[in-house]
Amino acid sequence: MKPVIICGSIAIDHLGTYSGSFDDYQARYPIKGLNISLQLNALETSFGGCGMNIVYGLGLLQVPVIPISAAGQDFNDHYLDHLHAIGIDCRYIVVDEAFEHSAQCIIFTDDSGNQITAFNSGASVSEKRLLPSAVADIDQVALALLAPEDAPIMLRQAKDLYRKKIPSILDPGQGVAEFARDEIRELLSLTQYVIVNNHEWQILQTNADKQAEEIIATHEVIVTRGKHGVDIYQPAADSAIHVAAAQCESPLDPTGCGDAFRAGYIFGLLKEFETRQCAELGCLMAVYNLETAQTQHYQVTEEQLMLRHREVYGKV
Repeated sequence: MKPVIICGSIAIDHLGTYSGSFDDYQARYPIKGLNISLQLNALETSFGGCGMNIVYGLGLLQVPVIPISAAGQDFNDHYLDHLHAIGIDCRYIVVDEAFEHSAQCIIFTDDSGNQITAFNSGASVSEKRLLPSAVADIDQVALALLAPEDAPIMLRQAKDLYRKKIPSILDPGQGVAEFARDEIRELLSLTQYVIVNNHEWQILQTNADKQAEEIIATHEVIVTRGKHGVDIYQPAADSAIHVAAAQCESPLDPTGCGDAFRAGYIFGLLKEFETRQCAELGCLMAVYNLETAQTQHYQVTEEQLMLRHREVYGKV
């Protein structure tokens, strides 16, 4: 299997759980100016960052994955050993000593899976960060994914990948709401795939000032819709491919499910599976993540994933 590059953030996650519903809280205490006070029943620290969550999932499936990122001094405390333990090549992760901390993400989740998120970029904005062209034997790379980061960072990586003729997936995440029209349009011009959730898909169209049909005409667009499954739109296709979500009997933590989906989808692409099966594998990876607390604690092998695929979706 050829290697894949993942450009994205390294973060330390601080994950809190709120016993109850944010909707109920708002009904009881009408929120004014976002002035709220939550009593959490749990708070944990975990390895995170969208880019590294995807790297972790691919590493479990024995995909040769190359992360490109920048981290702070705290990366050497435990995170580096964690990635090495699953065989990740960390040569292109730069630790900038000028930053004490890597990116930090604070996420509060209620009993319904709703989340409140705060993010600090930390060392991810470091100017010492490498470009994909620094990767040895880059001509052997099959695919790259641009995980959610600030637009200028994603643009630098996208331009470099485009020059090297590496097919790329645009994954702007929640940050797409802050991207300017020209930034989104340029990112679209440099990539071949788009992967977003339903809300991000609407924002992407609005901020790019483009109709869905215009984007789909030049990209394979994968839109995840939570419990309502996934829709894949392809150029020149008469209709979307819809894949039902895999059922989860014991959901525990939704944090990172989208990243796990991306790992499964990319795994399918590298295996040259049909599009439908790629999405099905992505849905199953999301369930493995959903069944486990935190974002980089679930365990799965290729054999286990393919067996569960046959059990849930049947043979393709």
